[in-house]
Amino acid sequence: MKPKLELSVQDTPLHQFLTYRLSRVQAKLNAQANALLQRSAGLTLSKWRILALIGAAGQTRLSELARMAALDKGLLSRNLKIMVDEGLVKSKQDDIDHRVQHLSLTNVGQTLFEETLPKMRARQSKLRGSLNGQELETLFSALDKLEIASEWRGDSE
Repeated sequence: MKPKLELSVQDTPLHQFLTYRLSRVQAKLNAQANALLQRSAGLTLSKWRILALIGAAGQTRLSELARMAALDKGLLSRNLKIMVDEGLVKSKQDDIDHRVQHLSLTNVGQTLFEETLPKMRARQSKLRGSLNGQELETLFSALDKLEIASEWRGDSE
């Protein structure tokens, strides 16, 4: 039986806080993705996200990747260094602005991206298939609203 949803937050139990529920679902989805990626490609979810973003872009700058990936910059830098060392990603310093790094996939990285992408798309299809069209539409609408609401920093009511 599903718990009754209350609009009032005064008596909402902690386990029904939106942030708690979203965090739990996110943790479970991450664990699922990590298991699938580790089993099928020997990748962590963080490495997959980097590989996928660079693969989709063809070439990108480190600053742009950091913005798109929404990963901690330290984690991003560590993973990128490992991926360069593993021969998955090429990093080239800009000829004019030496602070800028251009990132692209190596042939090995591109092959891994192309082999892994169908598996991740199948996972997305399975996840989306657990919801009907109306539920998906409602979910995306709610996520859009929560993303906007997440920009509030408590400085005004």
